[in-house]
Amino acid sequence: MRREGRVAHAARPAKAVEAWLRILDSIEKSIEDLYEDALDIRGGDDGWSIRESVHHLVEANLVASNIMIAALAKSGCTYDWSWVTPDASWMRRVDYSKAPVAPALEALRALCQHISNLFSATPDGLRREVRLLDAPGAELYTKTVAEILRQEVEHAEEHLRAVAQIRAAHGADRPRASSRPSGPPNKRRQRTAHSKTACRR
Repeated sequence: MRREGRVAHAARPAKAVEAWLRILDSIEKSIEDLYEDALDIRGGDDGWSIRESVHHLVEANLVASNIMIAALAKSGCTYDWSWVTPDASWMRRVDYSKAPVAPALEALRALCQHISNLFSATPDGLRREVRLLDAPGAELYTKTVAEILRQEVEHAEEHLRAVAQIRAAHGADRPRASSRPSGPPNKRRQRTAHSKTACRR
């Protein structure tokens, strides 16, 4: 019984990695068959466009990967990410409303492979910890790498549900046979090449 318990406990972190690695596929699936201009449809509680939501998720995993690397390199270290404030003004400053999504998704693809390789080289890596600072003067709190992975999966699911709702509300949840795509041929249909919220909740 004890052996089985240890095996089950060890399997949970591995499943966290697998679920995290599926985020990219989920994002790509969420924008499959969209016209380029449909990426600019807005909706949801934040009023973000689909394009902005995609960039937000890529950015979230870029930041999370930095946090996880810090934990892998020095378990128990403090990571100050009080500078991350992904609100509407943040979106405007980095111009996510116009940035193409394909390069962002390719960057996430490479990042996922890189971080996965680091996990393979550090067998206890998912149990390593980092102390996080959300805001100047805020109380530090601790997360394991496995918890960060699970949190990013939940974060992605939340935003992709919003994307699905935006698509459904605007009739963009299915191909439109009666309409003609606009723009130059290379922008006629959006397909990827391969098809903050705070840590504390």
